[in-house]
Amino acid sequence: MINKPHFPNYENCAVNLISSVAKKFGVDTKHKTQPYVDEALKKNPKNIVILVLDGMGKNILEFHLPEKSFLRKNYVCEMSSIFPSTTTAATMSFKTGLYPIEHGWLSLFLYFKEVGEAVNLYLNTNAYSRKPVVKQHIASTVLPYTHILEKIQENNENIRTYAICPPEARDIYGPSQLTYDNFDEMCTLIKTLCSTNEKKVIYAYHNHPDDTMHKTGPYSSETTDKLLDIDAQLSVLSTNCKDTLFIISADHGQFETTEVIDLSDFPDIMDTLLMPPTGGARAFNLFIKNDKQNLFKKLIKKHFGDKFILLSKKQILEMNLFGYGTPHPKIDDFIGDFWLISVDEANLFCSTLYKLPKKQTLGSHGGLTKEEMVTPLILHYVKK
Repeated sequence: MINKPHFPNYENCAVNLISSVAKKFGVDTKHKTQPYVDEALKKNPKNIVILVLDGMGKNILEFHLPEKSFLRKNYVCEMSSIFPSTTTAATMSFKTGLYPIEHGWLSLFLYFKEVGEAVNLYLNTNAYSRKPVVKQHIASTVLPYTHILEKIQENNENIRTYAICPPEARDIYGPSQLTYDNFDEMCTLIKTLCSTNEKKVIYAYHNHPDDTMHKTGPYSSETTDKLLDIDAQLSVLSTNCKDTLFIISADHGQFETTEVIDLSDFPDIMDTLLMPPTGGARAFNLFIKNDKQNLFKKLIKKHFGDKFILLSKKQILEMNLFGYGTPHPKIDDFIGDFWLISVDEANLFCSTLYKLPKKQTLGSHGGLTKEEMVTPLILHYVKK
């Protein structure tokens, strides 16, 4: 199945949502706000809870939950993921109020000349050997950032801010951080924080339903069970948090994948590359030998037809595919000559001498299908 590319709407995405919250507290991200969030914030709630449910695209929400469920009942409108539709890039936009072009955390793994390796930005491992790189966290060292909650707290003496996440998702930068082992614990933390008298802004991230969908597929019964449980717990939580505005969305959706294409199976394409690809399984970032760029484009069309769209660096920058604003100083290093982006069921892989097995996930994201790119905006205010 070949899909028409669904490009990001950078006037209605994570950056705009978080810009609304920032503006409420006098912090200017220099980007447009989200009108529905602006309106909800006029209630001046004591507590604001921004909850990001990983992978919960609009299609996932509608497929698994009944119309009268808590999440669907409070659905306001659709929003857009950013490109690439990955947790790395999108959650950094939630946390900073910046587009990927500005914060530089472009994708799952990128080549860092500072250590001479392709590095998984979150795990701090070599993208191909999957072994740890140097002791310090490379991405956070080379791409430092300021958490939007820090700016809010610095700008408002009477506001406390908190970030809540699983242990593996802890930020090096940011406000007071609390970790949890399961969704129930996360809800308990939110309930406890919202019960105090202080005004606060809470950013919470949960790695499901994404983790479940990677293993079982975006339309599996296991995903249904996971979302029903999340929905039920949020419904209960909302009754226990007075004078609280819940702003719930997702970093991206998921697409059902059935194929893995190993670029190494095409030696003519491999001969045109300067180095192995970076990026992610649904969007390969490719550096091409100068004298073989035209050949590379022909070979992609020959072997893959319409499975992928191929965009040059020039095209990507002209169409603002990574968003707007002043480019991060590392952007020139990170963006290759071309990006090969999936618009069907195929994921990308590239074998090296490490001979790691191909990883077939039943659900994936990072490409430009509607399923990956469209997320929900859910708003629920609990009165005093």
